[in-house]
Amino acid sequence: MKKKPEIKKDDFTFTPRIDDETTDQSKEIYTENRTLKIESIEVDKLVKFKNHPFQAYEGERLEKLAQSIKNNGLLSPIVVRPIKNGQFEILCGHNRVEAVKLLGWNAINASIKEGLSNKEAEMIVVDDNLNQQSFADWPYSQQIRVIKIYSRYIQENSQQGKRNDLADGATCVQNGHKSTGKPKRPKTRDKISKQLGISSSVFERYRSIAKQDDKIIIIIGKMLDEKRMGFMAAHRISELKPEVVAVIANYLKENPDVKLKGANVKSLCDKCKNSKDEDLTEETIREILLADELSS
Repeated sequence: MKKKPEIKKDDFTFTPRIDDETTDQSKEIYTENRTLKIESIEVDKLVKFKNHPFQAYEGERLEKLAQSIKNNGLLSPIVVRPIKNGQFEILCGHNRVEAVKLLGWNAINASIKEGLSNKEAEMIVVDDNLNQQSFADWPYSQQIRVIKIYSRYIQENSQQGKRNDLADGATCVQNGHKSTGKPKRPKTRDKISKQLGISSSVFERYRSIAKQDDKIIIIIGKMLDEKRMGFMAAHRISELKPEVVAVIANYLKENPDVKLKGANVKSLCDKCKNSKDEDLTEETIREILLADELSS
């Protein structure tokens, strides 16, 4: 069997041999609250981040990454955190792990972050991908999954008793007067919107879609990615009653090639506002969605 070439460690690469005594050495970097270790880890001990919201490289794109690593080495370590049974969960570097597997490596250099909460780990995953690509470059399905993460983060902050009302000039519940004299602080939502490069109003539209059941999000995301439905149509659907959304989702699932026209979705929304629940049968909903678009 042909011996695998050894790779220099100077650029954060390594010899893919765990049994070599030199691979037992690890670097330690001390941060404010945690120790960050850098060492080589067997790829068999690595597991993907749970509910990883980003699309993995496949085919030619993955092969190009593998070739780049083969030619230039692994220029930076992946980032992981220790979990149970001696395994490590990947936070940053899912594609690099798959690439080195193609190269036949049995280990990869990793920065090990200990003591992370699930929320901290999740935000590292999101921030790492934002550093690689802008939000606008992601497919809709990926955007919605990330907004769902941020929405949960905003909700958790709110439940922890963090007050934004006075900072936004709202009426004080104690004395009935509006808070004055201090500049308004941006809401968490506004900060996240700015980070993503979208307006707060657009962020809220994404949040409306992201609040749907995961199965419905998958259907809507696929429709958007395949350009079989516009973003505003998806937002309008998300604002409908859950039972109506469920009918639409079932129909789209059963008819994977159908396209929804924005005007038809708007007509359905208008119908929902002006009709009683008993008037909105499944047949009525489908008839409206499939109606020919009226010329303006």
